[in-house]
Amino acid sequence: MDETSQFSARVKLGLILAVCALPSLCEAYAILWGERHGYTGKALRDGLDFWAGGFLLRHHQLPLLFDHGAYQAFLQGLYGKLPYHLWSYPPNYGLVAAGFSLLPPWGDVLSFDVASLALLALLLRLSGQSWWFIAAIAVAPASLENALEHQNAALMTALLGGGLLLLEARPRLAGGLIGLATIKPQLGLVLPLHLLRRRPIAFAWAALAAVLLAGASLLAFGPAAWLGFVHYTSPAMSKVLLTGQPPEFAGGLISVFAALKPYAGVRGALLGQAVVSAACIAAGLWTRRPAVLLVLSALASPYLHDYDLLGVALAVALLVRERRAAGFFPGEPVLYFLVWFAPGLLPWMPRYAHLVPVLLLLLLASAMRRGGVAPCDSYPAPPGLPG
Repeated sequence: MDETSQFSARVKLGLILAVCALPSLCEAYAILWGERHGYTGKALRDGLDFWAGGFLLRHHQLPLLFDHGAYQAFLQGLYGKLPYHLWSYPPNYGLVAAGFSLLPPWGDVLSFDVASLALLALLLRLSGQSWWFIAAIAVAPASLENALEHQNAALMTALLGGGLLLLEARPRLAGGLIGLATIKPQLGLVLPLHLLRRRPIAFAWAALAAVLLAGASLLAFGPAAWLGFVHYTSPAMSKVLLTGQPPEFAGGLISVFAALKPYAGVRGALLGQAVVSAACIAAGLWTRRPAVLLVLSALASPYLHDYDLLGVALAVALLVRERRAAGFFPGEPVLYFLVWFAPGLLPWMPRYAHLVPVLLLLLLASAMRRGGVAPCDSYPAPPGLPG
């Protein structure tokens, strides 16, 4: 491709990325408006739980952390009336939160956002990705939504996506990264058996990293933190999934389970999700391709939000780069655009959340195919015809 064509392609890519970022930028304006008008607690969104959970763990205030009424009163004493809040993570993630909680709330969440993106960029660069590729991931709608919610999708994509991209060249590092992703285990259901079959050494390092991280949290916070997670946090999150209450937590779910529940009920949705998850785990045994594994990981998770699609955005970027060289099948560019754009649109159009699993299944079918569509003039000329 000559320099003019490269420049034109980059301009088109930049315009597409800018258009996709518009919904999130409008959302960012609303957050800034809330902060300026005294709604700091609401503007912090999920970052408030990240700071508060880390702060309470660091000061060993476990009765506040694992009592919803006391936890809510603690937050409202700081910021007035707030929506429903809940610390929803295991103590190993509390190590991360506690480290950043040394800063005030806004410094805490913004530092975490920047550090997570920096780690993602570092690991993508280490795996051989270009700076253009990394910049596209950084401004993807899923990345922007993650930053606006002050969630952990950039960190999880660094650990899971970076681990998968480094698996062939650096299996020990890759395994260690994937083991650290046990801070949010529902996003890694596909990977243990995949590592065990494809890279046993990576599986061993993943297990070691997971055990060391859990042990460090046990030493830092004591056994009461894990008991509180088992007896309070885990049942509370199961209730969110099964009952849909409170809607602040359950309303944004985009998993197969969430899509099936209105039509099949809880039991039918659980059965459907179990079948899909089992199929994804089985499919993960037979592929080496990071893009396929990232899509399988999203489909296998029963608890999935729009920002969790950052790993899927990485898969889309990998597929687009591959298809530009090998050729697109009809409809694939539109599919890739819809999957990329979806996380920015969902906060504004939540009624379409049930379509996300359909898009993911179509993306999986696209990711699993091999080969491309060669241009018409790329085939060799039949004998007897001019070349």
